[in-house]
Amino acid sequence: QLTLADGTITADHVVSALPAAALAEALPAEAEPLARELRCIPAASVAVVNLQYEGAALPVTGFGHLVPSSEDPALLGIVYDSVAFPEHDGTPGTPSLRLTVMLGGAWFRQSFGDPAAAAPELLLRRARAAVRDH
Repeated sequence: QLTLADGTITADHVVSALPAAALAEALPAEAEPLARELRCIPAASVAVVNLQYEGAALPVTGFGHLVPSSEDPALLGIVYDSVAFPEHDGTPGTPSLRLTVMLGGAWFRQSFGDPAAAAPELLLRRARAAVRDH
């Protein structure tokens, strides 16, 4: 049973999208053994930058690609949104390229500093460079 501000919900399963540490704090006292385990799960910050290029097309097809940390620790990978979801490209017949660039992960702090204070301009510049270079 899950108690909410406006009532209760009875369910067989509850799926949480909270980070493990935040979920640990939301659990009732009787779930302390689970909360203790949840507090031990590390989390990493990821910046997600969405880019769109009008009049451009990818020379390859596929979902995207991952980049080994040995090649570029700041870049996790790039999703080819225009290939995976072409119906979201906008005006039919007008070439448009949409990409999602994922930055950071375990190396976020060393690459971009404090996640809460990471400059959007820096992330955008780094995402554009990743598309150009990879």
